[in-house]
Amino acid sequence: MKKMLFVLPLALLLVTLTMGVAAARYDYEDPALCVAGQWLLVDAATPAGVTVFVPDGTAYGDQTAGGCKTAGPDVPLVQVVKERGGGHTMRIQVDGKQASTPVITVLYGKESQTQNNKGRGTSEFKFDLPAHHK
Repeated sequence: MKKMLFVLPLALLLVTLTMGVAAARYDYEDPALCVAGQWLLVDAATPAGVTVFVPDGTAYGDQTAGGCKTAGPDVPLVQVVKERGGGHTMRIQVDGKQASTPVITVLYGKESQTQNNKGRGTSEFKFDLPAHHK
């Protein structure tokens, strides 16, 4: 009985520490999102620091919801996506205060854009969606 009283709190401590490390790792991983059949990856930003604006009716989310043919990177999904208006342009805003490095790169399909933010303001990126995005 004495061993159990010692082992149980130790096991609970280890589980708590492991969960804390996993949560911290998640907060700083570069997020991704499947949009209109292509993967969007935001390099050097936390998931909470990214907002994606897509035209109304655009498919987005995980591989299935967004219509991507291949599995995406093993990173968290973008947390904030807003549908606004029509058109064929997707906008990505990255809060410089939540960027993990001063240089932010956004990749969508075969295109990429890079901006030097240095932790100031908001960086904005725009990509044209495929013609058959709805």
